[in-house]
Amino acid sequence: MKREIIDYFKKNKDEMIKAISELVAVPSVRGAAEEGKPFGKKPYEALMLALKKAESFGFKTASCDGYVGTVDLNGGEQELAVLAHLDVVPAGEGWDTDPYTVVEKDGMIFGRGVSDDKGPAVAALYAMKAVKDLNLPVSKNCRLILGTDEECGSGDLKYYFSKNEYPKYAFTPDANFPVTNGEKGRFTKHFYRTVDFSNCKKYIKSIDAGEAANAVPAFAKAELIGVTKEEIDIAAEKAKHTNAEFTFDGEKLICSGTSAHASLPENGNNPITALFELLSYIDFDSECTEFADSLKALFPHGKYNGEALGVDMSDMLGRLTLTLDVVRFENGKFDGCFDTRTPMSATKENCADVIAASLRKHGFEIENTKMREAHYVDENSDFIKTLLRTYEDYSGDKGECISMGGGTYVHDIENGVAFGAISRDTVTNMHGANEFMPIEDILTAAAIFTEVIAEICR
Repeated sequence: MKREIIDYFKKNKDEMIKAISELVAVPSVRGAAEEGKPFGKKPYEALMLALKKAESFGFKTASCDGYVGTVDLNGGEQELAVLAHLDVVPAGEGWDTDPYTVVEKDGMIFGRGVSDDKGPAVAALYAMKAVKDLNLPVSKNCRLILGTDEECGSGDLKYYFSKNEYPKYAFTPDANFPVTNGEKGRFTKHFYRTVDFSNCKKYIKSIDAGEAANAVPAFAKAELIGVTKEEIDIAAEKAKHTNAEFTFDGEKLICSGTSAHASLPENGNNPITALFELLSYIDFDSECTEFADSLKALFPHGKYNGEALGVDMSDMLGRLTLTLDVVRFENGKFDGCFDTRTPMSATKENCADVIAASLRKHGFEIENTKMREAHYVDENSDFIKTLLRTYEDYSGDKGECISMGGGTYVHDIENGVAFGAISRDTVTNMHGANEFMPIEDILTAAAIFTEVIAEICR
């Protein structure tokens, strides 16, 4: 059966890439809600496109009021669910190609969503098609659940599971192989402050950076009043240890960094904190100087573990990470949003409340202190053993369980884990510029998913 499955996907490679390309062409970033389109036109358009493709394969599909789409392998009792999402983060800046046109080069495809999560969604759909086309013996149902709001809080799944039972077993192809059975919790919040620079002659007029709370941005911009180019040059020299690039036209300052997923901030170079570093070296009027110093004190450049906020901690799921990803400051009103990924030991008392208190010391208020707890599934379960055994068989790599900082679609499902679709240790620039996916990873993942579906739903 293994050889049949592998050959099946070799033959269908071009068709799969075409299907991914069609989905990537839809810029399915969350938009304004409309009737029947709760997350905007484009996520809904991507969902309808995917369901139409599944229907062409002979599968029964359904839309859950535009929040989620489902594809059923058969009419049997549901044993397994595969959860993938069709929404994406904004393209951002710094791309070498059009982010919404798939480009194939050197055995990889490039485009927003090819790895997160449209490519893996297509791999899962074609795995179900392979089970059907190869007449693999199954008696129970596998349901592919296609969501449209994973990047902005997973309100789609909250709605779906308010009307449907949780699956017995579930995996999401929204991470790296082998199996991710532990996911950090999350504390992502807006915080605010109002300042009055009306009597200042030398001050920060505005700051604009970031688009999504779960992505370190590539650029941060500020408008400065009363600051000379010479002063900027001196400050940039003092801030050169940030390894960011600074440009100034006499009023607008642009800081260029490197984007990354917020769960792996060390893979990027945060331009927001680099900007704060530079601003701290400028002799603004006193009110603005205090403001700039507070920002640097709370979010020092190169520190990603909450040290300055008093919440650096670690355990079996790894070390806490905290990154400031969105800032809007204009007309004296500051609105920032940070993303914290918390280990099992983090609680409201030792994490959320501590962060709130640290912010208050510098004049900032946080929206609330509600946290999302960490998630863990026993690695000795038969379900996980099946996933690991199949992974080893098709990849030749050792199967083992790992933990991650990013919360996935199965975070709130009791027997839910992340399983692929990206090969171990491959960093695909998801949420950043030039996101890519190795074609071989797509084919291997599809083959693994096929075997898993066939075995669990036998």
